[in-house]
Amino acid sequence: MKKILFVLPAGALLLGGGAAPVRAESARSENFQTHCSVCHGDDGKGQTEQGRKKKARDLTNAKWQDTIDDARIVRSITKGHDEMPAFGKKLTEPEIKALAAEVRSLAKKPS
Repeated sequence: MKKILFVLPAGALLLGGGAAPVRAESARSENFQTHCSVCHGDDGKGQTEQGRKKKARDLTNAKWQDTIDDARIVRSITKGHDEMPAFGKKLTEPEIKALAAEVRSLAKKPS
């Protein structure tokens, strides 16, 4: 049996060698990554390209989080809000409630 050995120049490892960048594991759920991160970003700040275009809310804003209740977050995920699409037909009720809890977890803690 023949063994094949691939050798890369040392510089290719240091400079990336044209390989795709490796993305660190996100602390976000699969549903958040699939349905929310494109606009809100993994950090929830809404500073992605799509987020800026659609004026996505900064989900980490503690003042905003303090002014709304969980039912409002669930309603927004289910039915959509402004430019945010509705996910009520794509996600189950438990998945929507889990996303709402994840949104709550993004609130900045006062320092």
